[in-house]
Amino acid sequence: MQEIRESTGGERMMPQPVDLRTYTYFSSLSDNALATLSENIQVVSYPAGSVIVEEGTVGDAFYFVKEGQLEVTTRTKAGLNARLSVIGNGQGFGDMALLTCSVRSSSVHAITDATLYSLSKKEFENVILSETTFREKLLRRAEDYTQLNKIKTLQPFQLLDPGKMCALIERMDSRTYMPGENIIVQGEKGDNYYIIKSGSVAVLKKQKDGEGNIQIAELRDGEAFGEEALIRDDPRNATCQAITETEVLTLNKKDFNQIVKSSYLENIFPEDISVDTYLKEYVVIDARIPAEYEEEHIYGALNIPVEILREQCKEFDKTKKYITYCLNDSRGMVAAFLLKNRGFSAQCLRGGVSGWPGPLVTASDGIHMPQQ
Repeated sequence: MQEIRESTGGERMMPQPVDLRTYTYFSSLSDNALATLSENIQVVSYPAGSVIVEEGTVGDAFYFVKEGQLEVTTRTKAGLNARLSVIGNGQGFGDMALLTCSVRSSSVHAITDATLYSLSKKEFENVILSETTFREKLLRRAEDYTQLNKIKTLQPFQLLDPGKMCALIERMDSRTYMPGENIIVQGEKGDNYYIIKSGSVAVLKKQKDGEGNIQIAELRDGEAFGEEALIRDDPRNATCQAITETEVLTLNKKDFNQIVKSSYLENIFPEDISVDTYLKEYVVIDARIPAEYEEEHIYGALNIPVEILREQCKEFDKTKKYITYCLNDSRGMVAAFLLKNRGFSAQCLRGGVSGWPGPLVTASDGIHMPQQ
């Protein structure tokens, strides 16, 4: 079996009878199936840090945790390893690839030293073919897992705690928009957060003369929008319109605040920052428009309006810490949310420039971009 070769770090032991009746995972199996499984199971040991299964490889065994803790991760479109779950004693994994005849959809590694039961693909399939109730139970589990895996790869949820993911799946709705159909309209009240599951969306703003809209951005699969109106409690500041047939996941404001906003919005208070050394410790970002920045801003702050931060932050250094602010809190909060949501260490300065006790500048030469 591939997963228990020496290259995985597993130590294979001889088959031995195992009493599976004590595990709820196998509670629906008949006595004959339990006896057959017990006779064919291998016991495998892995030291902490070992890779047990790797995403993208062919699945040829099912595993069940006797002792230890394991972490399940999946690669996102951005190349990050997103944690799907932590599993422990009495939990199984590896059945998804066997049930669907596909490659592994996630990786599993040992957090602690672990002892596992391993069952070959052939023996696993024999049980599936003969035990209808068990097969249906696993297929339902496979469906739930596939949904979680797909949603976890979407950008807004890549860093979200696995426990909160389960709550999200229960609360999100799905809707499809045709090309040219408005998803949100500038000036309307914001009541939902949107994540693009498939398709593309144009972000449009009204021109100053009031004649028509101008496209300022295009969003694609995995990207989210609508958070600014929810965080600031303001009307929508842009229209978002489907370019192609687009499916979005939606989350209402209450659930957004409880699950997503609370996970990605962190504050810092002026008294917690040294005004003598803050520029050595942080990159400070003023999230207002240039005219407001030029009027007065924190000394050393970079002016990156929140409207363009979503795109510009791709150039930022993830090894640095960021503080965002505006006149008080609102746009600073949106900026901190967007950065932390993308894996940066970011905090919003409470009170903004109004509450800053350190040096200020009252003139500037406009927008400044961070150096790489």
